[in-house]
Amino acid sequence: MEAKTNLLVRDLRAGYGNLDILNGVDLDVPGGQFVALMGPNGAGKSTLLKTLYGMTSIKGGNIDWRGKNIAGQKSRAILGEGISFVPQGRCNFPVMSVDENLQMAAYTLRDAKVKADRDYVYDLFPILKKRRATLAGNMSGGEQQLLEVAMAVLQRPKVLLVDEPSVGLSPAAIGIVFDELLRLHADGMTILLVEQNTKKAMEVAQRAVILRLGQVIWDGLPKDITHDELGELFLTGKMRGEADAVH
Repeated sequence: MEAKTNLLVRDLRAGYGNLDILNGVDLDVPGGQFVALMGPNGAGKSTLLKTLYGMTSIKGGNIDWRGKNIAGQKSRAILGEGISFVPQGRCNFPVMSVDENLQMAAYTLRDAKVKADRDYVYDLFPILKKRRATLAGNMSGGEQQLLEVAMAVLQRPKVLLVDEPSVGLSPAAIGIVFDELLRLHADGMTILLVEQNTKKAMEVAQRAVILRLGQVIWDGLPKDITHDELGELFLTGKMRGEADAVH
């Protein structure tokens, strides 16, 4: 597992059209780390993932990926650099089978590689191999979420960006999805996770990064912050007894 910083974000400012959401984000992500991005609604968590994946308007700052500034690149180019994105909500093709969905996810790969990469994904997710002929829309929410993770992993990324994977899932399905994310991480994949279930996120992540009003206000180990302190940071941007937010 790589220890050096692979992803280095500096003074990142971005948004949608004239709407600014990120207001100077700084973030270092070493290779192989599992990072939970948390914060109140509107903090900029999902926007940060989308900006890393080339889906917003960048107003300033740098995204250094392995020594190369990728800020402003299109999503397809960023995918080619080894960064994949699992968006929030259902993003599969519901009237296509699991196998057809994986073929669609392989659109940037050479034909000769597609079968090998599908086999690689089926080895990672045996439940999808059993469902390969099933229409995606006929599967459970948890199975669909695994399919969407598999569609991103098919590209064999170095970094996986995952946005709110627990939305709409049962507790049992959430457990299955997070178990698979932990397994990918154990195999050396870097994961940046945005998750509304803060308790679950703090259980699985090695590191917690809290955003508020488009800036990082806390960055540390999950064990170093209590649930009450987390809630206070969400509401006020600082912990009790602090004059200013923690950076």
